[in-house]
Amino acid sequence: GEAARHAEQAPAPAPAAEDDHDALLRRLRELGELHRSGVLTDEEFALAKQAVLKRM
Repeated sequence: GEAARHAEQAPAPAPAAEDDHDALLRRLRELGELHRSGVLTDEEFALAKQAVLKRM
């Protein structure tokens, strides 16, 4: 019926990879804030950033 037709027209959910990408970008921003606030050393920040970028 009407509901089924509407469901078919709904956009497909974003692929998981896109969600992961957004999560990784958020992680990079968090790392940057931790680095600026002195929680992470330059070396720790660089290592953590590299780990995140490898997963993108």
